[in-house]
Amino acid sequence: MTAAPRRFVILAARRSGSNLLCSLLGSHPEVRCHHELFNPNGIFTVLDERDEATPADALAARDRDPLGFLDHIWGDARGARAIGFKMTPEQAPEVLAHVLADAGIAKIVLRRQNALRRLVSERIADITGRWEAYDDASPLARPRIHVEAGELAEHVARVDAFHAGIETALLRSGQASLSLRYECLFDPDEQARLLAFLGLPPHPLRTRSVHQNPEPLDQLVENAPALRRALAGTPLAHVFD
Repeated sequence: MTAAPRRFVILAARRSGSNLLCSLLGSHPEVRCHHELFNPNGIFTVLDERDEATPADALAARDRDPLGFLDHIWGDARGARAIGFKMTPEQAPEVLAHVLADAGIAKIVLRRQNALRRLVSERIADITGRWEAYDDASPLARPRIHVEAGELAEHVARVDAFHAGIETALLRSGQASLSLRYECLFDPDEQARLLAFLGLPPHPLRTRSVHQNPEPLDQLVENAPALRRALAGTPLAHVFD
């Protein structure tokens, strides 16, 4: 009898590298990794299986019965040894509670160390409408972003609250999880740890995801000098390092 595939979910704040991680996992021949299945604007499946847009009736069916939709996803592993998807804050609370409570679903918790880069990337994506970019993406003009110190602090608090909720739920149920950092996703040792956590054989992981905002923060933040001064002596002073 063929063993059931290992189910997993990637939990991450927006712009924390979850598309990169999905792309890396999707390059493993025994992984079926969807992206944001519960995004309000679309059902973002495995890259090579997407239509240009999600039909309205498919979105409506998912939203009528999100857990039934998820059961269908789990049942469509297509021979993969591991199948999963990613979730970000405020997406389908019913589904998030369900996957957190199910000890049979492996939890991968992804964080991005630099909060300012995370916020700037989120703001740029909000303005441009481009949340994903892969190896066939066309160049895109990006705006410079004005960031106030208080806005950054509020952003950090929201992301911290999201992760604290995950940690509390897993601690209460005694579940283990795998913590990864965006900045280490290309580290071979971290990739080996990820594959071992999912019970998968070693395999080189490659990405189709493109780093969208690689410039120094001084070039991306419109008021960088003023923000540096405002953050000096605070726990966030390091974000320009």
